[in-house]
Amino acid sequence: MLLVGILPLLIGLVMAFLQARKEIREVNGASFQALAVETGRKLDLVIKEEEAKTRRITLDPEIIRILEERRDVLLDGDEATFKDQLDHEQEAWIKKDPKFLHPITQGPLAKILEGHYRGTISEKDLSFTVVTRSATRALYITDIMGRLMASIHTKVPYTNKEASWWKGAFNKGIGQTYLENVAFDNLLDTYTFSLSIPIMDSIGYQAIGVLHRAYDAKEFFAPSIDIIGFGKTGHVMLIDSQGIVLSCPLLPTGKRIEDARVIPLVTPRHPGWAPTPSDGHGGTETSIIGFTPLPSVSRITQQSTGTAWHMFVWQSSEELYGPIQNLFTWIAVFGAISFGLLITLGSISAGRIVTPIRRLQAAAKLIGKGELREPIVIKTGDEIEELADEVNRMNQQLESAFKQLKSHLASKTEEVQYLQESTTQILDSVPAPVIMLDSDEHIQYMNPASQDAFGLGNGAAEGKKLFEILKTDTKMRQKLQQEIQDIGQVKAESLSGRSTQEQQGASQLRDPLSPELPMAQNEDNRTLNINNRIYCYDWFPVKARPGENQRIGLVLRDTTEETRLHERLSQNEKLASLGVLTAGIGHELNNPLVGVIGFGEAILEETDTSQMKEFAKSIVERGKHMAAIIQDFTGQVRRQSYGRLSQVNLNEQLTQALKLVQLTEDIPSLDIQTDYQPIPPIQGQPDDIRQAFVNLIKNAVQAMKGGDSLFLGTQYTEGLVTITIRDSGRGIPKPFLNKVFDPFFTTKRQGEGAGLGLTIVRKTVTKYGGEIRVESTEGQGTTFLMTFPASYPPPSKEESP
Repeated sequence: MLLVGILPLLIGLVMAFLQARKEIREVNGASFQALAVETGRKLDLVIKEEEAKTRRITLDPEIIRILEERRDVLLDGDEATFKDQLDHEQEAWIKKDPKFLHPITQGPLAKILEGHYRGTISEKDLSFTVVTRSATRALYITDIMGRLMASIHTKVPYTNKEASWWKGAFNKGIGQTYLENVAFDNLLDTYTFSLSIPIMDSIGYQAIGVLHRAYDAKEFFAPSIDIIGFGKTGHVMLIDSQGIVLSCPLLPTGKRIEDARVIPLVTPRHPGWAPTPSDGHGGTETSIIGFTPLPSVSRITQQSTGTAWHMFVWQSSEELYGPIQNLFTWIAVFGAISFGLLITLGSISAGRIVTPIRRLQAAAKLIGKGELREPIVIKTGDEIEELADEVNRMNQQLESAFKQLKSHLASKTEEVQYLQESTTQILDSVPAPVIMLDSDEHIQYMNPASQDAFGLGNGAAEGKKLFEILKTDTKMRQKLQQEIQDIGQVKAESLSGRSTQEQQGASQLRDPLSPELPMAQNEDNRTLNINNRIYCYDWFPVKARPGENQRIGLVLRDTTEETRLHERLSQNEKLASLGVLTAGIGHELNNPLVGVIGFGEAILEETDTSQMKEFAKSIVERGKHMAAIIQDFTGQVRRQSYGRLSQVNLNEQLTQALKLVQLTEDIPSLDIQTDYQPIPPIQGQPDDIRQAFVNLIKNAVQAMKGGDSLFLGTQYTEGLVTITIRDSGRGIPKPFLNKVFDPFFTTKRQGEGAGLGLTIVRKTVTKYGGEIRVESTEGQGTTFLMTFPASYPPPSKEESP
């Protein structure tokens, strides 16, 4: 009763406390954010106004005229002389030489600067306020070399060329506003921040000097920040994005916030509030901080120093969470009162409820052990007494069920023993060796066939490890052990609830006694040499009894004779490959050899000497081609010869191939049509491509009779050169279309062809990046289409040969 009553009470109190705490935090956070945004906006306007008023000084025509004259003098002067002069001037400034100081602090340029500073030159509404004049610690002008030209203060450096603010403001003569972060100034002996504005020439093209103004950070920001406070400790402060304090009523200027975790939380580029791990003022308790960036000022500081300025609203954790602590106290008091009431009610109810329940609990334990002999007696006159009666009836039914279960268990035990004996008899009668292992590779069972295979007596291997009787090399042993582990993983996955289909796909299990054992797996070298016999093996998981480790089975099949037969077949395949090579050489040499014979006969009949030279030249070319074929087939072609490709004009090669066929074939009765379009050359070897054309034209001629037509054409489309060779012969039957490029396939009669011509054509086309396909209808002719990638765009029709 205590738990039932206290748990909802505690949950309700905790949820109420957390919700109230959340709402208080959100209200405070939103208030802090609003205060930060308003204060940041005002300070942003103050600094922008100060920057605008200071910039008006840089627009004074007299200041511009004096600095332009100074620029011209420096540009026309000698650099070495100027350097010596600068050293003397620097020394005089340090020694505070009155003659040297007077032109700088009391000269015309200084008086103009003083007039703007005092407001005697500027209009009343554009003059500096008393606060900013009071906070100004330095106001001076430098020339294009960073040398001091005029100043209303004396505690300033004479040369400023190497100062970061001068480099940023001058910006290589381009000029830009530079707002420097707060830092300690040794000359002024205080923390300052500075505003530097370039002075542009009269046409606004080039910077001719820099106006630099340094402010006391504490004195400048205090009127805008220190006056804002709330509660006892609440106030606002100004920091940069690196956590450096620019102004704070409590923390010293220039100090970095101690807890670095707070800095990224309160310096984003947007206003907001955030819970923080500490208060940023040395406290370690969590706090709430409102923040906002100064948009206009931050744009200048980002360009100048890479940092931004942020307004930071803070209140001490003790004061901030005071209302929450009071709420927690009241909730705790209310919880204590409620807890006392629950204890009182629980003690009253215990005597009537808890004691009978404990008696029931003790009786239930006895029932679980089967030791309850006496019925439970409870006289409360309510539901608990009824429950006791039901427990007594349940006990009687359980005793009866236990007697029936014992009888059923004895029957099932006999069935299991029968199944074990039957399984053993089946395995003993299997002619293939079968071995059972446990997860540690110990042998638990070997059937007689496996004992005979290993030459062991009955029971001699039981208890030994598998690799004590199976002698293999280290690599094979590691492979077998890895396979055993894989089988174990598959078994574990099957027990983890995977579907039957997934288990079969993962383990690839089947009947281990199947006669088609490892022949399909010989590619994975799943064979073992045992006593000069070759066995294929396979693993299979064996379901273990509950509580026992898994078991793994190994089944072997003697494949000695099959392996030897496979070796003989492999040798025969090598001899067949040698026959293919020989036939290929003969076929490739036949075509150029016929050409040699044809040209030789033409020489015998020719009387024209020049024509005889042309025929002789063709014979030499065919001889070189035959030599190249022999080198190609025997692997003697040097590697670099394959790289020497040339630009091949397919129109010319097609024309020459037709002439060669006309010399060796009887084609006067054929109607030959040609359509050679302007095409670009391709990369290749002319002899190879011409020979491929000869083979295709010869096949076309041999497939036709008198009166048929032969078409040869070329065209160029989208970067591809297409060659078309079409005959009107008897065509190729549809069942043979997919076989025309296979080695030794031919539809000619015995002795008319070797069936290698088209095979060599496809090899040549693919060798030079092309493709070939055949289209044919039986009785209507055949078309061969070859495509090659072009080397460059084709010539015009006027330029085409």
